[in-house]
Amino acid sequence: RAEANHVPSSSAGRGGAAKRNKFREICLLDIFGFEKFETNRFEQLCINYANEKLQHRYAVDIFAETKEEYEAEGIELFDFSKVDNSGVLELLEGRMGLITSLNEECKRPKGNDAAFVYRIKTMHADSQHLIQQPLDLATEFGIQHFAGAVTYDASNFVERNTDKLPQDLLECACKSTNKTIQREFRELASSVQDAMAGAPRKGGATTKHTVITTFKKQLTDLMASIEKTKTRYIRCIKPNHHMDPGVTNHAMTMAQLQSAGLVTAIAITRESFPDRLAYDTVMERFKVLVPADEMKRS
Repeated sequence: RAEANHVPSSSAGRGGAAKRNKFREICLLDIFGFEKFETNRFEQLCINYANEKLQHRYAVDIFAETKEEYEAEGIELFDFSKVDNSGVLELLEGRMGLITSLNEECKRPKGNDAAFVYRIKTMHADSQHLIQQPLDLATEFGIQHFAGAVTYDASNFVERNTDKLPQDLLECACKSTNKTIQREFRELASSVQDAMAGAPRKGGATTKHTVITTFKKQLTDLMASIEKTKTRYIRCIKPNHHMDPGVTNHAMTMAQLQSAGLVTAIAITRESFPDRLAYDTVMERFKVLVPADEMKRS
């Protein structure tokens, strides 16, 4: 679940449309965390893909500026690869990534899930982020996500990505007595028939209207909006399985902190120089290093 809720200033409603642009907004993004179940399907792939995008944004917001400063000053750099998940994103959304391969399989007349898995395992055989096990089923593959390894069952991936309306429902809607419904569904039926007759190999109707393509575009638009904002991150931690107050399952809590990248972020912060101390704190801590005559002049 990903929701972007716009909360305008309370006084924005009192002015006209021209005045509203002068007021700033607070936008809240609420999203499921990283998911790993006994059986992980198409929905888990989409959710974990969204989390990879947000993790990348988090790393850029928190560490990229510090990394650039260190490089400019010639200071020994911390290991940025610990928080950099660009390799996983390249596997998922790159030019020949999983999304492209799944869309191509949806365009094939006899496209199927096993062929999709075979295709990605062949194309990304050398990738350190794609996990291949000798005893995998024909529809199984794994991804080494930032938060950990996940094995996916690709059964029904092609069907769910295509997301076609049942033919009998489509025909029924085309015969509706409501002129608007009839017109819209007849246009939809016509576009479906054109796609089945043979869409162009690149950018065809089948590729444009797949679930994963739509989801990717929505994520891209979301990241573009976030990039223009001043971002603050709030991590919600589930303390125990039973939601009991005052009880913390330490193993469960640490697993969530680790998958969110907070443990790694803290380790990197400890390795780097402090750059967010208040001036009074710096003065109090380091004034002993300043000669007495300099202190008097200041």
